[in-house]
Amino acid sequence: MKDAETAIELSRVQVRLIVPGERATWDELMREHHYLGLKALVGRSLRYVAQYEGRWLALLGWASAALKCAPRDAWIGWSGALQWQRLRLIANNSRFLLLPGPRVKNLASRILGLNLARLSEDWERVHGHGLVLAETFIDPSRFAGTCYRAANWLELGATRGFAKSNRTYVQHGAAKRIWLFPLHPKAAEVLSGAWPHPDLPQPDRTPMMTLTDAQAQELLSRIGRIEDVRARRGRRHSQRSLLACILCAVISGAKGSTEIGEWIERMSPTMLRQLRCRRTAAGEYQRPSESTVRRLLQKIPVESLEQELGGWLHTQAARAAQGPQAKKNTPRSPLTAKRCAAPMTGKNRPERCSPSSIKTAGSS
Repeated sequence: MKDAETAIELSRVQVRLIVPGERATWDELMREHHYLGLKALVGRSLRYVAQYEGRWLALLGWASAALKCAPRDAWIGWSGALQWQRLRLIANNSRFLLLPGPRVKNLASRILGLNLARLSEDWERVHGHGLVLAETFIDPSRFAGTCYRAANWLELGATRGFAKSNRTYVQHGAAKRIWLFPLHPKAAEVLSGAWPHPDLPQPDRTPMMTLTDAQAQELLSRIGRIEDVRARRGRRHSQRSLLACILCAVISGAKGSTEIGEWIERMSPTMLRQLRCRRTAAGEYQRPSESTVRRLLQKIPVESLEQELGGWLHTQAARAAQGPQAKKNTPRSPLTAKRCAAPMTGKNRPERCSPSSIKTAGSS
């Protein structure tokens, strides 16, 4: 009879993404058995399970990379501007948990290797772009990082013992060891190059939406009720046109003024006309810039904006529920009208159309 500790054949261990119905179990096990517990995975994330013959052996959680990490940034050699543009191409292994049960030599490094082999492809399928680098931070008072070393990760050094708290960093004194794993053979070159490398994963684009003239007019009428908060001098665009562009971008999934600005740059001439964007003497439509969007979001009363957007979306949802003919008046986008045209209050509020999306955009 085989000993319990040798009953696992490493070649038959599998690592896969969890399915939606397993999320609660995954979170509960992580909270119960990981020394850090679990509140949330920061930013974009993926949850994995390692299994053997259907039995869960380990859990792995990936999240957005740390905003700042001096040894990592020095290893990459990128400028501050490139760092902000390409930080999304790094994922952080924020949780790795071997569940209670049999232990086999090299099990942890085997699981890490299997996970890394599929990580970039999974990230691209879920989040719209691949990855170039993986990172993790290990508490040396608890772990030596043996499985990461065996899986060919690079140990860079120690952090300074700071943690992000709201918009500042607070020193907690518990320095951690920094480990990196290049997911591309020239990861540093791809991330730091002034000119985009041929293998640089392209940013995912926020999908566009379309409106009928009637929908656009109703949206403009609603947000036209909001008092103009800008100084009279220097106004180039009408506030209602600016807000209409911003709200359509947020409904489509844009997050933050940068993504909103990029979305506006891709607006069709038809939509520029529908949302009454400014026209030159030659009859060409002028798109509001990202800085114009950002300044307005910093001044506008978000509560008023939420109220008018919520009312408009609620009207579209009511029309969609009336039947095929009414659905013609529902705004269409790749997210589907059902997802976007929902009331702004209640548990069924779509995340991408939520008030928090507007607040996040205004604070970026």
